[in-house]
Amino acid sequence: MQLTLIYKLGAGIWTPLTVIFGWLTSLLNEYFGSFGLAIIFLTIIIRGATMPLNIRSQKAMMKQQALSDKQAEIKRKYPDDKQKQEEELQKLFRENGISTLSGCLLPLLPILFLFPIWYVVRQPLQYVMGVSESNIKAMGELLNLKGVTSDNISLINVLTTDASAMVQSVGKGLIKVDQVLDMKFLGMNLGLTPSANPSTIMSDPGTYLPLLSIPIICLITTVIQTMMTNLTKPNAKEKKEEKNRAKANPANNKPDDPSNRTMKIFTYIMPLLMLWFTFSSPAAFGFYWIVGNLMSILQTVLTYYMFTKPFEEKTRELKEQKKNAFKKKKAELATETAGGSGKKKNK
Repeated sequence: MQLTLIYKLGAGIWTPLTVIFGWLTSLLNEYFGSFGLAIIFLTIIIRGATMPLNIRSQKAMMKQQALSDKQAEIKRKYPDDKQKQEEELQKLFRENGISTLSGCLLPLLPILFLFPIWYVVRQPLQYVMGVSESNIKAMGELLNLKGVTSDNISLINVLTTDASAMVQSVGKGLIKVDQVLDMKFLGMNLGLTPSANPSTIMSDPGTYLPLLSIPIICLITTVIQTMMTNLTKPNAKEKKEEKNRAKANPANNKPDDPSNRTMKIFTYIMPLLMLWFTFSSPAAFGFYWIVGNLMSILQTVLTYYMFTKPFEEKTRELKEQKKNAFKKKKAELATETAGGSGKKKNK
């Protein structure tokens, strides 16, 4: 019931992206002859297209980190005026070409893309194989199946297991034989929905036990991906130390940026959200998210070594130079003071 409500509310909103993703999946399925490989390469294309935006977001985060001292100064200057703090922070970010909005929105892109993917894997006959909605509805009426226009999976299962149903549908010109999608991959039927119900699993363990691995792997990779993102953020170690100091002394507290708040929400919400989705959708949906997580982990590692680590090393180098310059100046002042005192004594 909940998924049906989501379907009705979102179908019109996501139709353009759903059509595009369905068309891409169709081309990939035709090229590879495998629905599973089509999902893998669709994920690579989608995540690859958003990679430049993620890199841009990472660079903006590093710029913002470089201004952390100025942010703290603003907070100390206006300790009781939150509105003034926000105004001054936004002014600081604008002057340095930093968009906090992109830091909040970019992490949401993978979430937004979930909805059109969800429609593609629930309606593959329509969006991948090009069967019209009217023909799908007619086949549902012919075979006495309900809800097939919003969920093609039951219809596909009947067509692939019941020869008479296939003959009737093809005979009436409602579908072609090559339009019936083979959703099997790595010994799993990606059209079926994983289940944690012991009775369902025991009714057909050869089918449902392998499918159970998809939500489990999805949960594990989501947790790993989120943890790695947090651990590889610019100066993550220093931020943790700052947080510990702030607990002991609130004066050391530095303002938290919107992207950090967004990531904190994702840390707790995303694993649970994806676990619910994977147990409520065809296995192809969870398979898409697993591949996306693996790509995100790889991207996180590459971004860290290409941009974040050099930035951290440069930051430490500048801090060391400032520290040495301060020590040198202090020593010079001490020498001058000692010299002045010596002259007075001689007099």
